[in-house]
Amino acid sequence: MTDLVSLVRYATGVEDELVPYGDRVREKYAAWLTQQEQAGVTFSDTERWWLDRMVSVIASSAGIRVEDLDDAPFIERGGTDGAIRDLGDRAAELIDELNAELTA
Repeated sequence: MTDLVSLVRYATGVEDELVPYGDRVREKYAAWLTQQEQAGVTFSDTERWWLDRMVSVIASSAGIRVEDLDDAPFIERGGTDGAIRDLGDRAAELIDELNAELTA
């Protein structure tokens, strides 16, 4: 399904080049991480674990919902409760931000 998104974006002229959706998401994630770093925001290894896996879900499902945190692979780190524990109050905000930045 996600590659269909890429095909539609290419066919409608939104994208100049046909690139697999997952590749596009990972490129945008790398750019987002760079922006965060330039703004002085750093993420611990634990936080990066969550972010990296959220990005994997976005790449394969064209988005992520808070409810997805109670599925694999997140459940191995405590699901929603683990995300709140490890990401703090920013957990939901990060999900919204990643969805907005990576699926646009």
